Amino acid sequence: MWNNWQYRALALLLALACWYVVSGQEKVETWLEVPLEFVNLPQQMEITSGLVNKLQVRIRGTSNQVRSLNTGRLAYKLDLAKVQVGTNVIPLVPESMAITSAVEVVEINPTRLELVADVMVSKSVPVHLDWEGLPGEDMQFKNATVVPDQVTVTGFASALEKVDRVPTVRVQVPADGSLTASGRARLLLPPDVRTSVASVSYDLHFGHIKQEIWIKVNLEAVEYPSFTYVMEPKFARVRLLVPVRLLKDKDWREKLRMTVDPGANPALGQSVVKPEYIFPDGVELLESKPEEIEIIVQRNESLTP
Repeated sequence: MWNNWQYRALALLLALACWYVVSGQEKVETWLEVPLEFVNLPQQMEITSGLVNKLQVRIRGTSNQVRSLNTGRLAYKLDLAKVQVGTNVIPLVPESMAITSAVEVVEINPTRLELVADVMVSKSVPVHLDWEGLPGEDMQFKNATVVPDQVTVTGFASALEKVDRVPTVRVQVPADGSLTASGRARLLLPPDVRTSVASVSYDLHFGHIKQEIWIKVNLEAVEYPSFTYVMEPKFARVRLLVPVRLLKDKDWREKLRMTVDPGANPALGQSVVKPEYIFPDGVELLESKPEEIEIIVQRNESLTP
């Protein structure tokens, strides 16, 4: 019996070989993890949400074919040529991933992707200077200048859709009584929006609050030694814009002066002269009644040889 051991060993080897061949042709299924690759993404467009790096793929094939797969070279290529701005639902189908003719892709997990796509754009928007305060009481804002007054912002279209201006940090106007406030203010940009300009220069202009008023002002005659003159009338009614701060001074009327000056060599007889106005700073003349004063010039007899 032991003399046939060679035959027995050969039979065992043949049995193992047959088992190996038969088992290698047996159909098996397994899950693989493969990377996801994006191709043909339109220029200037980016995927902002929904990206995944890997997929779970269930394959079916003979055990020999499955074992011989080079998993390092496997990938699911997703064509993004037709992606549009917004949410795109893209199915992941087994037919789009071919491995070999002997191995079948049965299932992919997840079965679809919801990709949010956006495109980079630029546009020019005005700068809004944010400020508060006044230099003092009875003052008001007149105008402001900002340099530059517009900036070009860049970002995703969805981020720029509602951007119609770019504000600055809030500027506090010092209460120093000055009619101007100047400086630089940093821009405040929304998330995902950028610009090459970090700050802007500004000039704020203020003025005194004024009240319109009619008032009677006595006319003062400028005297000369070589002649005398009489004038009519001896006062004028004027319509003025007067700073409110000046009106708070009980003696403010005494600071208003109107003079009649015919000059050093006036013509003798009757003529008209426009009064000269000497008003405090900020007082504006709107109207005068009369606008011209009649005078009658006579030579000073005491100086006649």
